[in-house]
Amino acid sequence: MSFAAKADEIVVGVKEFAIESSGRAVSLKVMMWYPARASGEVVSVGQNAVFEGTAAQKNASIISGTFPVVLLSHGGMRSAPNQSSWLASKLVKNGFIVVDVKAPFLGYEDALIANQELWKRPDDISTVLTEIEKNPDWRTRIDHQRIGAVGFFLGGTSVLNLVGARIDKDRFVQSCDEVNGGMDCKWFEKFDVNLRAIDLTGLGKKHLDKRIQAAVIVDPELTTSFSGQGLEEITVPLSIVNLGSEETIPRALNASDLARKIPNSSYTRIENATHFSAFSVCKPKGAFILKEEGAGDEICVSDVKVGRENLHNQIADTITGALNKYLKK
Repeated sequence: MSFAAKADEIVVGVKEFAIESSGRAVSLKVMMWYPARASGEVVSVGQNAVFEGTAAQKNASIISGTFPVVLLSHGGMRSAPNQSSWLASKLVKNGFIVVDVKAPFLGYEDALIANQELWKRPDDISTVLTEIEKNPDWRTRIDHQRIGAVGFFLGGTSVLNLVGARIDKDRFVQSCDEVNGGMDCKWFEKFDVNLRAIDLTGLGKKHLDKRIQAAVIVDPELTTSFSGQGLEEITVPLSIVNLGSEETIPRALNASDLARKIPNSSYTRIENATHFSAFSVCKPKGAFILKEEGAGDEICVSDVKVGRENLHNQIADTITGALNKYLKK
């Protein structure tokens, strides 16, 4: 990696475009975040009535040099489409190009097809990486030997698939049998989705992408549904992060057992966080708006004492530390 610009001349650039995928009926939306020169329109990515946005310069000129790449997949997409912007910006400031892959939006009524995301999202990420590596605007800017992946929630599950883990169908269909066994079980129950009756043949597909050299997963879902053999065969360094204490981490997101099964992995808890800490900073009236809409205000009020900005810094430092260790050696 090299910088041809002084640190005080570098800003966060962002560019949005679409990539076609044979596995999707709609184009994949991608946001590229990168070290740039101050030359673009200043925008606030992700700002809406509930959430604060992240400042970046749209379509700014990338600075000279080559940079390690982070493939970023945030699983909380039903809350808002740009929940990962705060982290993307912080990673750019630490010298990474970030490829933020957006899964097509799923509405509340889409419970029946939601489980297809288990095999479609890993494919999305690999498809986007292939296109970025061929793109003349980016292929000379990225370090093809230093590619990492970061995933939250279902995005963390997708990243696990990409480094070699495999979901066991029998374990998966049992995931909603126990109380608090899965984050979406109540959603499935409301719409009469029977995991034993739907088509899950896509779970048999392997998603290992050998281009990924290191990974970080934060509060991944369905950790008890993975094949033990697949976990043991993971070879890349993997950092596993849970948001919360041993007492407060939801059972469906507790990933502490993964580190005992995956070679070359580490496990970290950010004790004063909650899984809501992975979301953007809320505006002062954000909690009120969500409560008025019947969505509940937990996503906004969970970090009032500590401050979400402080927790974002802790989470970003943990993720950046792991990526620096494995991708900037």
